[in-house]
Amino acid sequence: MYYRSLNAYLRETFGCKVYKLALSAGCTCPNRDGTLGTRGCIFCSGSGEFAAPAVLPIAEQIVQAKRLVAAKARQDARFIAYFQDYTNTYAPTDTLKPLFTSAIDWPEVCALSIATRPDCLPQEILSLLSELR
Repeated sequence: MYYRSLNAYLRETFGCKVYKLALSAGCTCPNRDGTLGTRGCIFCSGSGEFAAPAVLPIAEQIVQAKRLVAAKARQDARFIAYFQDYTNTYAPTDTLKPLFTSAIDWPEVCALSIATRPDCLPQEILSLLSELR
């Protein structure tokens, strides 16, 4: 069986190292907001370990996240806009679209990664993601 890592695929595809930039959409989760529970899931700390505060605009979050990887990233590095904390599809599409679009509009951003739950992917969110693709 052949195994190819994501790192190898990204290097081959983009010709350089690709780093994740941890971002926050400011979403919550049905296991935290009272819809299904209030304590969260066992696999999610919910802290967004490296994401800047969600109150900051996405552009500022990207600048801060790039500073965190600056010491190891070369000038030609590319980035994945990674919406990390909580469930980043747990909001209306008119809230999420400008956030996701703002992140992928950066020329150095080559991919969008969104932490979410399978039960938080209604058709309108799937349509948005398809449109952004």
